Amino acid sequence: MGSLLRFNLRHLRETFRLERLIETGTGRGDSLAWAVRCGFPELHSVELAEPLYQACQKRFAAFPQVHLEQGESKAFLQKVGAGGTASFYFLDAHFLGGADFGLTTYVESARDPGSFPLIEEFDILLAGDLSRSVIVMDDVRMYFDGAFQNGECPEFARRWNEKPALMARIERLKETHASYLLRDDEGYLILAPKTVALDRKTWINIRPQDASGPLQYRADVVPGVTAISMQRRLADSRFATRYFKGNGIDVGGGIDSLSLYKEFFPLARNIFVYDQPHGDAQTLANILDDSFDFLYSSHCLEHMRDARDALANWLRVVKPGGHLVIAVPDEDLYEQGQWPSRFNSDHKISFTIAKPSSWSPVSVNLLDLLGEFRAQVEILSLQLIDQGYRAATLPRGVDQTRTPMAECSIEFVLKKRG
Repeated sequence: MGSLLRFNLRHLRETFRLERLIETGTGRGDSLAWAVRCGFPELHSVELAEPLYQACQKRFAAFPQVHLEQGESKAFLQKVGAGGTASFYFLDAHFLGGADFGLTTYVESARDPGSFPLIEEFDILLAGDLSRSVIVMDDVRMYFDGAFQNGECPEFARRWNEKPALMARIERLKETHASYLLRDDEGYLILAPKTVALDRKTWINIRPQDASGPLQYRADVVPGVTAISMQRRLADSRFATRYFKGNGIDVGGGIDSLSLYKEFFPLARNIFVYDQPHGDAQTLANILDDSFDFLYSSHCLEHMRDARDALANWLRVVKPGGHLVIAVPDEDLYEQGQWPSRFNSDHKISFTIAKPSSWSPVSVNLLDLLGEFRAQVEILSLQLIDQGYRAATLPRGVDQTRTPMAECSIEFVLKKRG
């Protein structure tokens, strides 16, 4: 069972100027609620199972733009049609009878001759004008073999023999649409107008259980600031027992990510390393609100265009009660009185805890910055981290974070209010 929450619907709606969303299979209405939040002015959905339909009628009673029907998907699509209006079609619920929600079993639903109506639904749409529309098919592991995030399709539900028929229909749209097969969740097939080339990092949402890719580790480079901080963190049980619990995200981790040390934090289930291939760390636009249990970021905030906006977005993606552990370079220990930075030309901001004035033209006082968020967070700690820093023995002009032991950081730990 896939979900529209996997997609950045607002971006897709704006990119293709979509005017309505049409869904086959309302379920409990979570996908529909997400589409409402993403600004679709007109939404249509059909649900065969009466208990689910009745529950969604109550859920969306206050939303006049939402039109619900109870019944069978093919008749529904014949009614709403593909009349040339730019639409987002989500062909979902290929099991009849509410199997995804425990109203019947998957095996029982698979025996129903009416189950798996995808190709018939697609035929109805192909009879109309789809030139401006986006079509997303869910659960396509039923039609495609190979590895999917949530595993290969169970044998009783496979329709692999129908793949040629499905591909023949997709071929009919080849002049106007590009096709994308995603192996996330149970698989999605997306058909989108060729007027825009879709970029995964802008239209696919990242979820807490996702894998960010193979761990990047290089033994031939000096340890990074996260690596240098590990001994300190291991000596403080709060990191293992309070801060790094559940599903986390490391913003800007690269080859020095917290995920490399996950074994030391047994309560951390998954750590997604969000870096340049995944999107803009300033906005985290492909991550839903309240997604992750914790956020970690080491020496990344200084690369952002706007520290306040970035911190607001980092806070946005953490669940209430979750923690943010963020380290930034201290402007005196690291930048050493020179701007632009002599050690990293991409630094856009410098940081201090609290000085009456600064030599840096882009200095951010963290007491002031964090004070702006005091209604949203508890500030659990804010401290200068100068462990291993050798002020007397190393000359100025040396980047001590390139030595194996020195920290030149300010670290703050926040807890998002519930």
